[in-house]
Amino acid sequence: MATGYPADTAADLSIKSGRELPADYAREWFEFLDPADSEHIIQADLTWLLSTYRCRFGTTACAGIDATNPDVGCCVHGAFLTDADDREALAEIAQNLTDSDWQLRPSEQVEAWKAAQVASEIERKKTEPQKTENTGPQKTQIQQPEKQAEDEDHADHGYGETIGSLEPWLEWDELENDDGDLEPALKTLTVNGACIFANRHGFPAGAGCALHAWAIKNDVDLTIAKPEVCWQLPLRRLESWETRPDGVEQLRTTITEYDRRGWGNGGEDFDWYCTTDPACHAGEEAIWRTHKDELVELIGPQAYEVLAQHCAEREKLAAVAPSGFPLLAIHPATAEARKRGI
Repeated sequence: MATGYPADTAADLSIKSGRELPADYAREWFEFLDPADSEHIIQADLTWLLSTYRCRFGTTACAGIDATNPDVGCCVHGAFLTDADDREALAEIAQNLTDSDWQLRPSEQVEAWKAAQVASEIERKKTEPQKTENTGPQKTQIQQPEKQAEDEDHADHGYGETIGSLEPWLEWDELENDDGDLEPALKTLTVNGACIFANRHGFPAGAGCALHAWAIKNDVDLTIAKPEVCWQLPLRRLESWETRPDGVEQLRTTITEYDRRGWGNGGEDFDWYCTTDPACHAGEEAIWRTHKDELVELIGPQAYEVLAQHCAEREKLAAVAPSGFPLLAIHPATAEARKRGI
């Protein structure tokens, strides 16, 4: 059997055991122009978006990417933040979580950090220059906001300003940049072999992501409550610039499956991965429906409407298709789940 991964790697063995399906299979694509931007092409992986995949984190169907720590799903390494906005959004949510929401909440450190933010804001307001009548040249030169922002980004590697100590749920690590060089990067802290926000089995509020659970309980969009890399899963957005024959540059956005390979070479070392496990395709609704908020965030509301209309038309075809599926190239894990009756 050709699994798509090097022989005897964890991925190869998991597929040969029958738990997962091979990595390579036919896909159908839908390509269209973004109604909001005629120079933006969107290429959507219908095989993935019309699959019935569901994240099973916190259930017995999720075996975890590390067999020795199955409780934490794919949250073993913590989440790398993308930029200052991602960091700020996480801080807004994290400081609202209580001990009953968050199993590993470092209560004393969080409260001390919050107090430092309040004190800093009070001090900022006290020292903020007051508007006065123009009576001539001023001796004190106030740094321009744009320059100040640049200095802060430079000091914290593009992640904004650190006031006092680093947030107690973050740590510095390294991540490869576009040139393949390692550079400092912020990520969520890991505790006992997994992300600090991962609630383990036995916690009264239940296992799973504390941020995710808080968002559901408080009716907050997951795209707001979770780091960008977390809420995008199981979707993957790829972007590249290409030049048309007439010399015009267009941005191509591809929306596809976040499979093992999306994690780089390390993906083949995961003991298990969910996207090709039929047990994780036991849902009834397709991803384009269940992940509407995420898709709107990734491609915009107008583009999503075009995508949704096309997917809905495809689903109508399932009623008359001999296979009962809306595509010729249906996701193999979705087809296998239907075959098994799960």
